[in-house]
Amino acid sequence: MITTSPAPDLDYDLARLARMVRAAPGILDALTWWAGFPLHTQQATEPVTEALDHADAPLLDLPPGTPVLRRTTRLTAAMTTPILIAATVTELVAEPALRLDVTARRALHDGGQLIESLIDGLHRAAYLVTRPQIGHHYDEDGTTPVIISRAVLSAAGRPVALTTETVRRQLLTRRAPGVLPHYAAHLPTPTQAAR
Repeated sequence: MITTSPAPDLDYDLARLARMVRAAPGILDALTWWAGFPLHTQQATEPVTEALDHADAPLLDLPPGTPVLRRTTRLTAAMTTPILIAATVTELVAEPALRLDVTARRALHDGGQLIESLIDGLHRAAYLVTRPQIGHHYDEDGTTPVIISRAVLSAAGRPVALTTETVRRQLLTRRAPGVLPHYAAHLPTPTQAAR
Protein backbone atom coordinates (compact mmCIF):
# COMPACT_ATOMS: atom_id res chain seq x y z
CA MET A 1 0.00 0.00 0.00
CA ILE A 2 1.23 3.48 -0.86
CA THR A 3 0.22 6.25 1.50
CA THR A 4 -0.01 10.01 1.33
CA SER A 5 1.84 12.06 3.94
CA PRO A 6 -0.07 14.80 5.73
CA ALA A 7 0.80 18.32 4.52
CA PRO A 8 2.58 19.51 7.73
CA ASP A 9 5.25 16.79 7.29
CA LEU A 10 6.08 17.81 3.73
CA ASP A 11 8.40 20.69 4.65
CA TYR A 12 10.42 18.46 6.98
CA ASP A 13 10.53 15.60 4.44
CA LEU A 14 11.46 18.01 1.66
CA ALA A 15 14.43 19.37 3.64
CA ARG A 16 15.64 15.83 4.38
CA LEU A 17 15.25 14.74 0.77
CA ALA A 18 17.10 17.85 -0.49
CA ARG A 19 20.05 17.03 1.81
CA MET A 20 20.07 13.46 0.52
CA VAL A 21 19.98 14.55 -3.12
CA ARG A 22 22.84 16.97 -2.47
CA ALA A 23 25.07 14.28 -0.94
CA ALA A 24 24.07 11.18 -2.95
CA PRO A 25 26.73 9.39 -5.00
CA GLY A 26 23.96 8.26 -7.39
CA ILE A 27 20.52 9.80 -7.85
CA LEU A 28 18.71 6.55 -8.71
CA ASP A 29 19.90 4.74 -5.58
CA ALA A 30 19.08 7.71 -3.35
CA LEU A 31 15.54 8.16 -4.68
CA THR A 32 14.86 4.41 -4.62
CA TRP A 33 15.93 4.28 -0.98
CA TRP A 34 13.74 7.28 -0.18
CA ALA A 35 10.70 5.80 -1.93
CA GLY A 36 11.07 2.41 -0.29
CA PHE A 37 10.24 0.55 -3.51
CA PRO A 38 12.02 0.02 -6.84
CA LEU A 39 12.10 2.86 -9.35
CA HIS A 40 12.38 2.01 -13.02
CA THR A 41 14.01 4.13 -15.70
CA GLN A 42 12.34 4.85 -19.01
CA GLN A 43 13.32 7.07 -21.89
CA ALA A 44 11.31 10.31 -21.86
CA THR A 45 12.62 11.74 -25.14
CA GLU A 46 14.87 10.49 -27.93
CA PRO A 47 18.56 11.30 -27.30
CA VAL A 48 19.74 14.16 -29.52
CA THR A 49 23.09 15.77 -30.23
CA GLU A 50 23.28 19.50 -29.56
CA ALA A 51 25.88 22.21 -29.12
CA LEU A 52 27.12 22.89 -25.59
CA ASP A 53 26.09 26.38 -24.49
CA HIS A 54 28.27 29.04 -22.82
CA ALA A 55 26.86 28.41 -19.32
CA ASP A 56 27.50 24.65 -19.31
CA ALA A 57 30.79 24.57 -21.22
CA PRO A 58 33.04 25.49 -18.24
CA LEU A 59 31.43 22.76 -16.11
CA LEU A 60 32.46 20.11 -18.65
CA ASP A 61 35.81 21.84 -19.29
CA LEU A 62 34.98 22.04 -22.99
CA PRO A 63 34.66 24.95 -25.43
CA PRO A 64 31.16 26.29 -26.15
CA GLY A 65 29.65 24.68 -29.22
CA THR A 66 31.13 21.23 -28.54
CA PRO A 67 28.61 18.51 -29.51
CA VAL A 68 27.06 16.73 -26.51
CA LEU A 69 24.35 14.09 -26.26
CA ARG A 70 21.16 15.23 -24.49
CA ARG A 71 19.25 12.38 -22.84
CA THR A 72 16.07 12.63 -20.74
CA THR A 73 14.97 9.76 -18.53
CA ARG A 74 11.99 9.37 -16.19
CA LEU A 75 12.20 7.50 -12.89
CA THR A 76 8.86 5.79 -12.35
CA ALA A 77 7.17 3.24 -10.12
CA ALA A 78 4.80 0.97 -12.00
CA MET A 79 3.39 -0.49 -8.78
CA THR A 80 0.92 2.37 -8.33
CA THR A 81 -2.07 3.43 -10.38
CA PRO A 82 -1.65 5.75 -12.15
CA ILE A 83 2.10 5.32 -12.63
CA LEU A 84 4.05 7.41 -10.16
CA ILE A 85 6.63 9.72 -11.74
CA ALA A 86 9.27 10.22 -9.07
CA ALA A 87 11.76 12.30 -11.04
CA THR A 88 13.05 13.32 -14.45
CA VAL A 89 16.78 13.36 -15.20
CA THR A 90 18.25 15.26 -18.14
CA GLU A 91 21.86 14.45 -18.99
CA LEU A 92 24.33 16.28 -21.22
CA VAL A 93 27.00 13.70 -22.06
CA ALA A 94 30.41 14.47 -23.57
CA GLU A 95 30.78 11.13 -25.39
CA PRO A 96 34.42 11.48 -26.58
CA ALA A 97 35.55 12.03 -22.97
CA LEU A 98 34.08 8.64 -22.00
CA ARG A 99 35.96 6.62 -24.64
CA LEU A 100 33.19 4.03 -24.83
CA ASP A 101 33.21 0.83 -26.84
CA VAL A 102 30.51 0.18 -29.45
CA THR A 103 28.21 -1.72 -27.07
CA ALA A 104 28.31 0.98 -24.38
CA ARG A 105 27.82 3.73 -26.97
CA ARG A 106 24.76 1.92 -28.36
CA ALA A 107 23.31 1.61 -24.83
CA LEU A 108 23.95 5.31 -24.26
CA HIS A 109 22.04 6.20 -27.43
CA ASP A 110 19.17 3.85 -26.58
CA GLY A 111 18.41 6.18 -23.68
CA GLY A 112 16.60 3.73 -21.39
CA GLN A 113 19.03 3.90 -18.47
CA LEU A 114 20.78 6.65 -16.56
CA ILE A 115 24.46 7.10 -17.38
CA GLU A 116 25.29 6.27 -13.75
CA SER A 117 23.78 2.80 -14.34
CA LEU A 118 25.58 2.29 -17.65
CA ILE A 119 29.10 3.27 -16.65
CA ASP A 120 30.86 2.15 -13.48
CA GLY A 121 33.05 4.44 -11.41
CA LEU A 122 31.37 7.77 -12.11
CA HIS A 123 31.60 10.37 -9.35
CA ARG A 124 28.55 12.61 -8.85
CA ALA A 125 28.99 16.09 -7.36
CA ALA A 126 25.85 18.18 -6.93
CA TYR A 127 26.68 21.86 -7.26
CA LEU A 128 23.18 23.36 -7.08
CA VAL A 129 20.08 22.08 -5.28
CA THR A 130 17.03 24.33 -5.29
CA ARG A 131 13.55 23.97 -3.87
CA PRO A 132 11.05 25.83 -6.08
CA GLN A 133 8.36 27.77 -4.26
CA ILE A 134 5.28 25.56 -4.44
CA GLY A 135 2.97 26.91 -1.74
CA HIS A 136 0.30 24.73 -0.14
CA HIS A 137 -1.96 24.27 -3.18
CA TYR A 138 -0.49 21.45 -5.21
CA ASP A 139 -1.49 20.02 -8.54
CA GLU A 140 -3.71 16.95 -8.32
CA ASP A 141 -1.43 14.58 -10.21
CA GLY A 142 1.59 15.34 -7.99
CA THR A 143 4.02 16.18 -10.78
CA THR A 144 4.98 19.61 -9.41
CA PRO A 145 8.80 19.88 -9.11
CA VAL A 146 9.85 20.10 -5.46
CA ILE A 147 13.63 19.77 -5.89
CA ILE A 148 15.81 20.64 -8.86
CA SER A 149 19.40 19.49 -8.62
CA ARG A 150 22.31 20.07 -10.98
CA ALA A 151 25.32 17.79 -10.79
CA VAL A 152 28.58 17.05 -12.60
CA LEU A 153 29.49 13.43 -13.27
CA SER A 154 33.21 12.72 -13.53
CA ALA A 155 35.25 9.72 -14.64
CA ALA A 156 38.86 9.50 -13.44
CA GLY A 157 38.67 13.12 -12.30
CA ARG A 158 37.47 14.46 -15.65
CA PRO A 159 33.93 15.84 -16.07
CA VAL A 160 31.99 13.75 -18.59
CA ALA A 161 28.34 14.67 -18.04
CA LEU A 162 26.02 17.27 -16.52
CA THR A 163 22.69 16.26 -15.04
CA THR A 164 19.56 18.17 -14.12
CA GLU A 165 17.49 16.08 -11.73
CA THR A 166 13.90 17.21 -11.17
CA VAL A 167 12.22 15.47 -8.22
CA ARG A 168 8.40 15.45 -8.29
CA ARG A 169 6.02 15.93 -5.38
CA GLN A 170 4.73 12.38 -5.79
CA LEU A 171 7.99 11.06 -4.37
CA LEU A 172 7.40 13.02 -1.15
CA THR A 173 3.76 12.13 -0.69
CA ARG A 174 3.78 8.48 -1.76
CA ARG A 175 6.31 6.35 0.04
CA ALA A 176 6.20 2.71 1.07
CA PRO A 177 4.73 2.36 4.59
CA GLY A 178 7.87 0.68 5.96
CA VAL A 179 9.94 3.83 5.41
CA LEU A 180 7.49 6.24 7.04
CA PRO A 181 8.27 7.01 10.69
CA HIS A 182 4.69 6.68 11.97
CA TYR A 183 4.39 3.24 10.35
CA ALA A 184 7.82 2.14 11.52
CA ALA A 185 6.90 3.02 15.12
CA HIS A 186 4.13 0.41 14.99
CA LEU A 187 6.18 -2.34 13.35
CA PRO A 188 7.24 -5.19 15.66
CA THR A 189 10.85 -5.18 16.77
CA PRO A 190 13.01 -8.16 15.71
CA THR A 191 12.61 -9.74 19.19
CA GLN A 192 8.81 -9.32 19.11
CA ALA A 193 8.63 -10.80 15.61
CA ALA A 194 10.65 -13.85 16.73
CA ARG A 195 8.11 -14.76 19.45
